[in-house]
Amino acid sequence: MSTARQRVALYGGSFNPPHMGHVLIATWAVTAQGDGRLRFDQTRLVPTLGHPFAKELAPFATRVAMVEAAVGHLGPRVKVDPIEGRLPAPSYTIDTINALLAAEPELELTWLMGADAWRDRMKWKAWDELWALLEGRVLVVGRGEDLPSDAPAAGFALPPFSSTAVREAVRAGKPYDWMVPEGVAAIIARDGLYRAGAGTP
Repeated sequence: MSTARQRVALYGGSFNPPHMGHVLIATWAVTAQGDGRLRFDQTRLVPTLGHPFAKELAPFATRVAMVEAAVGHLGPRVKVDPIEGRLPAPSYTIDTINALLAAEPELELTWLMGADAWRDRMKWKAWDELWALLEGRVLVVGRGEDLPSDAPAAGFALPPFSSTAVREAVRAGKPYDWMVPEGVAAIIARDGLYRAGAGTP
C-alpha cells in the first residue's frame, strides 16, 4: 500500500530578519485553495545556515527564533524547519531538499522563491538537478516589481518590504516596527541586533 503524498510548500531564506512580506507569503501558502499545485498540506519556512555569497548574518538560532515569532500565529500547518543547522556547512538548497526527501520520502515539495532569486537561479549549485528533483514545482513571488517573463508566477505580489530596509532602519535609529511582527521587533531590541557596531549587517 503506497503512502499518501504530503504536499509541502517550502520557503527558504536568510530571514535576516523576517519581515511582514515573509509572513504574507506564509499566509498565502497556508490559505491557497486554487488548482492542485496551490493546495498545500503544510508550509515550512527554512532559514539558511549561512549566506551563499558569504554575507554576515545574525546567529542561526536567533533567526530561527525570529521566524517562529513571526509565523507562530498561523497555526500547526505552518512550521519553521531548522534542518540546515543539522547539515554540513555550507548547505545549499539542493542539499537541503535531498536531506528532506531522504528523511521524509512521502513529501511532494514546492519551492517558493522571490523574483531576485529566480533571476539568479543559474548561479545556484546544481540548479538543473534541483529543478528536476522538484519536478518543476517552483513558484515565484514578486515584490513590487514585474516578474521575469519566464518565471512560474505564484499569482500575487508583495509590498516592497525587505530585510535590508529593516536593518538599515535599525542602524539609523529609525522606526522599523511597521515592517516586522511584534515578536521579531522584541527579539531585535532584546539582542541589540543590526545596530551600528553590533557585528551583524
